[in-house]
Amino acid sequence: MSVASEDRASALARVVPIVLPAHDEATTVRLGRAELVLENRRGSFSLLWSDGRDARRFVLGLAGQGELCVALRAPRFPVRCVPADVLTLVPSARLRGYVTIPLIPTVVWRDDAGATHKLVELLPSELRGVWSEEEGHAFRVGVQWLTRFPYAGGQPQAVLPLRLYNASSETISPAGFDVEVTDDQLGELRGSLVARPRRIHLSPDAMAGRASGDVTAGGGGA
Repeated sequence: MSVASEDRASALARVVPIVLPAHDEATTVRLGRAELVLENRRGSFSLLWSDGRDARRFVLGLAGQGELCVALRAPRFPVRCVPADVLTLVPSARLRGYVTIPLIPTVVWRDDAGATHKLVELLPSELRGVWSEEEGHAFRVGVQWLTRFPYAGGQPQAVLPLRLYNASSETISPAGFDVEVTDDQLGELRGSLVARPRRIHLSPDAMAGRASGDVTAGGGGA
C-alpha cells in the first residue's frame, strides 16, 4: 500500500482539505500531536485518528463527487476555564493575560451541490463534557494563565485574551470562569488562531465570572 502524505501545519489553518486516496492508498494529515489517516479499501474509507494517547477508527461511505476536509471549530457549548494557578484580585483590581482553548477538529464532507455534512467530531481529551441542572451542557478545561502571547506551537487551539475585573469590595480568588467562543469570533494573529478578547467581571457570589462583552477584536486588547 502506498501512502500519500500531506504533512501540514494545519493548526494554523481553519480548514485543511483531505485528498481522497485511490484504491489501496492512504492520505495522512497532521494536527499538532494528532494524526489523521484516510485509507481506501474496496470502496470503504477508514479514518484512523490518534494523538499518541488515544486512537479511534471510523468507517466512512463517501460518494464519488465531493470534497473532504477537517475544519477546526469552536466548542459548541460554554467552556468553564479552570486555572492551574491561584488567581487573586483585590477590590477594583484588573488582571490581564491569555489562556488557550482547545478547538474541535471536525471532519466535513461537501457534496457536489455545495451542501456541507458534519461526519466526525474529534473531541480533544483535555476538553471534558459536563452537565448541571442550572447550566445544562458545558465543557471544562484546565488552563494556564499566561502573561504573554503564547508561542504558536502548532496545536489545534485558540488563544483567548482576557481581562478580569473585581468590581466588588472583597478580595476574590475565582475557581474558574465561563467563556463562549464561536466560529465567527476566530481570526489569525502571529501565526495562531485567536478568539476575540473578553472582559470578565468577577462577583463574590458566584466566585466565577461570565463574559460581559467583547473588547475590541484583534487579540492585543487584553
